[in-house]
Amino acid sequence: MSNKKSKKIIDGFRDIPKTDKTIWSTDQFGKRKVIDLETFTVISKIDNGILATEFKKGTELRKSAEKEYKRRLELQVKSSVSAKRYFRNKTRRYRRSRNLNKTIKKMPIKKVQKIYLKLLHDQKTKKSSKK
Repeated sequence: MSNKKSKKIIDGFRDIPKTDKTIWSTDQFGKRKVIDLETFTVISKIDNGILATEFKKGTELRKSAEKEYKRRLELQVKSSVSAKRYFRNKTRRYRRSRNLNKTIKKMPIKKVQKIYLKLLHDQKTKKSSKK
């Protein structure tokens, strides 16, 4: 046996091992994080409007969906001041924690979904000043 590590060729979603280690792929645009098929399907379903509570309880899909909603809510709250203000008003009980991530982790998924969808609906796009 040789001492060299065998390189595994990643072909789409096939041959992606289930590990906690992050896998990176290089393509024409640079490096990107590789995700497994299950995570990809959950993300695409959430993009199409499927709620995390619509998945069966206790399944890996449900856990991935909850994780994705919480991640998206955190990004949404960090992005704008009005979103942060709305989040603080709706989560008075969870205000004591200084870390936003810990606050969102403690919240039930129904509340996370409701706040995220409200913020997404109310998000205003910036209009250009050119006419």
